[in-house]
Amino acid sequence: MRQKNNLTQQNVAEKTGVTPQAVSKWERCESLPDITLLPELAQIFGVTVEDIITAGKSGTVNDTDDVMRSLNLFVDERTFEKVKNEFTKAESIRDLSIPIEIFMALNGGQKDILLELFLEKDDYALFTDEIIRYLNVSQRTKLIMSVAENGDFDALETLIPFMGRAVRTEVVTLLLKRGRYDFLEEMILFLTHDQKETIIRYFSDNKQEIDIPENLFPLFDTTTRDRPAAPADT
Repeated sequence: MRQKNNLTQQNVAEKTGVTPQAVSKWERCESLPDITLLPELAQIFGVTVEDIITAGKSGTVNDTDDVMRSLNLFVDERTFEKVKNEFTKAESIRDLSIPIEIFMALNGGQKDILLELFLEKDDYALFTDEIIRYLNVSQRTKLIMSVAENGDFDALETLIPFMGRAVRTEVVTLLLKRGRYDFLEEMILFLTHDQKETIIRYFSDNKQEIDIPENLFPLFDTTTRDRPAAPADT
């Protein structure tokens, strides 16, 4: 990356506040840059932080383990304590000096800890789409349900493609309880037949108390479409 940008080790050292010897060690894989330098290095080389972390790895099936070993070198116990302290002290995600892509370099237990700290920040919903691809199923569920329960529907919309069947059902149930029928339309294309049936059943059971949103009807199959309608006068 350095040579592609016509930079010397001295140039990189001056821009990052380290010695040329330190840059040389990075390039020889004898040491790694401090995690807080990654955003600056990415800017210098005109790449993403993820590119920096996975430099030299193709990411194919055959070398996935090598990629993960390289990533874990960035976050040993000492480094993770530094990351955790940074998240603890920051009042918001915007205040972090550590890139949010740090999640990709964490092991499962570290992600659990950092996700808890992440969810405590007032502006976390603005960054959910940046970390969700680095989370496992249970962590994604925790993130998605936190967003849904807090009513951050702009953020929730970006997370719909990441919802598994179980979490979609939880979100649908929550939306129905809170009367957020407008958001159901955003989810319709991702719902199973059983999930659509849950919505129809809810509208049918509550038709005397709520107005059924007509814009949802055309999206249901012919078997369920007419069931919420009020009974004919006799």
